[in-house]
Amino acid sequence: MKPLALTLAALALATPATRALADADRAGPYSFELTDESGYRLPTYQHQGRTYVLGRMGERYLLRVRNDSAQRIEVVASVDGRDVLDGLPASPGKRGYLVEAHGAVTIDGFRLSQESVAAFRFSSVSRSYAARMGDARDVGVVGVAVFQEKQRLPRFPVYEKHTFPPAPAPQARRGEAEVLSGDAAPSASAPEARSSRAPERPGLGTEFGEEHDSRVEQVEFVRAGGRPAAVLTVRYDDRRGLAALGIDLDGRVAGRDRWLRQTAEPFRGWARPPPGWGR
Repeated sequence: MKPLALTLAALALATPATRALADADRAGPYSFELTDESGYRLPTYQHQGRTYVLGRMGERYLLRVRNDSAQRIEVVASVDGRDVLDGLPASPGKRGYLVEAHGAVTIDGFRLSQESVAAFRFSSVSRSYAARMGDARDVGVVGVAVFQEKQRLPRFPVYEKHTFPPAPAPQARRGEAEVLSGDAAPSASAPEARSSRAPERPGLGTEFGEEHDSRVEQVEFVRAGGRPAAVLTVRYDDRRGLAALGIDLDGRVAGRDRWLRQTAEPFRGWARPPPGWGR
């Protein structure tokens, strides 16, 4: 059975000028960010060593991963603790998307089939996909695990006559098809079978949105190792939630205010009455 990754068709979007306040989350040659539908990075902030994104209720967002290395990589994406391919609890051991060397890929939703996705759309925690599937513990975090490709040896022509074993029966590939189509039904003891009632939590979650066309193909990809070369993480919330963490959402205004306070002087001359004083 060949290890497979997915390659997205027609989603190599041009990167427009950023509107963000901070850089995307990065590890070596790999970077990861959330964008709007036009490809602009959402407002992004660095706070205590973590990357945070400001979201808006009802807004659709996309995941963009960039690979600035000289070799292909596979990225496994997770939204609110759910795998974006099969919707089950996320794990780095699952298959993901292919990103070419010095290239980028835009992941545009929870995959419904090889032809379409359900949009990532900011919503309340109680309406999030994770909460509706029974486990809202990890709502508010998006991540990608990056796997490098095992070095492929050059192939040379073989002139000797060989007898090859017969091809495996079609059912031998059933496991791969299940991952793509989501045929595997959760058991009664799985997290999905728990109560669907989410805790009364404020802030944003990610809803299982409307369907969009998004075509993928399967390609062969052999990982260099079992552990990811990097794990990139972005956390998101609404304005109130980020402000509660102490994140300066209005950096330019607040930065000017800090400058004014730091350069204030105790004596600048005689007092001048304000307009209208003494009337």
